[in-house]
Amino acid sequence: MGDGISSRHAEFCLERFAFMDSVSPDSSLESSNTSRDIEKLPSEPWFHSDTDTKGELRALIARLITSEKPSQPVVNPQDVFLYPKGMCAIGTLARQLVPASTHDSEAVVFGWPYGSTPKCVRVSGFERFTFLNQGTSEELDELESSLASGRVIACLFCEIPSNPKCATPDLHRIRRLADQYQFVVVCDETIGTFVNVDVLPYVDVVVTSLTKVFSGACNVMGGSVVLNASSPFYAALKAKLSYIYEDLVFPLDASVLLQNSRDFETRVQRANTNALAIANFLNAQVSISHVNYPTMVASAPLYERYRRSDGGYGSLVSFVFNNADSAVRFYDALDLCKGPSFGTNFTLVLPYSQLAHAFELDWAESQGLAKHIIRISVGLEDKDVLIEKFGQALQEVERLEESLEKGTTSSQDLMA
Repeated sequence: MGDGISSRHAEFCLERFAFMDSVSPDSSLESSNTSRDIEKLPSEPWFHSDTDTKGELRALIARLITSEKPSQPVVNPQDVFLYPKGMCAIGTLARQLVPASTHDSEAVVFGWPYGSTPKCVRVSGFERFTFLNQGTSEELDELESSLASGRVIACLFCEIPSNPKCATPDLHRIRRLADQYQFVVVCDETIGTFVNVDVLPYVDVVVTSLTKVFSGACNVMGGSVVLNASSPFYAALKAKLSYIYEDLVFPLDASVLLQNSRDFETRVQRANTNALAIANFLNAQVSISHVNYPTMVASAPLYERYRRSDGGYGSLVSFVFNNADSAVRFYDALDLCKGPSFGTNFTLVLPYSQLAHAFELDWAESQGLAKHIIRISVGLEDKDVLIEKFGQALQEVERLEESLEKGTTSSQDLMA
């Protein structure tokens, strides 16, 4: 799970499909090329090696992720591994963390990450898998108690902040437990971004979906793994990842990704400002039960511990209406782009559970994720224009709720 090729790479292959042989463990699925006329083979759509491009990407990521703490070393670009997608990075790393001993073969996912992360880790080959989906101190208490009683785990995955609840894990405590009980800590900072959060001192590995805010343009995919050179696991992880590493990032994808990332830091700061304004606006609405944003959730003090001196709170906001019908009306009325992904330069709205947990809605809700939660990836548009659009959609909610209160709403009105 998590592997594959990009659409650019697929188009490149399709143009050359007639010259290709397919290979499969099942010989009945194999096929031979239908053309051997090499003169008709299309030339590559690039004019140089992509080594420099990928070197620039590694150097940029290394610079941005380097900790502000004077005691921490500058990250070496050679400790940055590039992958075709964020899930490729997570999947590859998880498979390398599976130990030889079944006694040690357990992975823990802490907090509520993007829905595919626990699924990806679960199928990576571990004998046991534990999902501590609330990300609370009580769950860490339980984990610590079991570790003290002899339980052994290989690794713990977490996000900062989590998607879509915007909760922050206690990385200080997790680090202490990892040092005491010898497990690898992996943190996905895609939502937080290199610009906003400083997590490397507390984790062994940082994973990122470069598809999201790093690119912003929503026209390329990519992922990265960064190793902490101060980690007790550094030498072993570097050897494992280097040994199996294949550069599968398509050259044209790397070029687009680098071009898109040129103004990454500026875009993050603008998105921070817009998202904070939207979160505050939504938080003042009586029709909304609660808003999830790093400044507004119970773990807000923890986020401050990892926020960089010039960092903000990110571009992702989620919220829940008091009434599920209000959520439907708001979503339908909101004049903004709708769809998955986040971190785009334009604002993107998603009925999160309906997509990420489409086949497990009841279970997700039993764990605290409302079926009608709405996630907003706030973009770079004018802040006042965004607030006006949100306000217009909320007026529709107001009308609906007034008619519901009066008992004058029909089923047809709810579907309108």
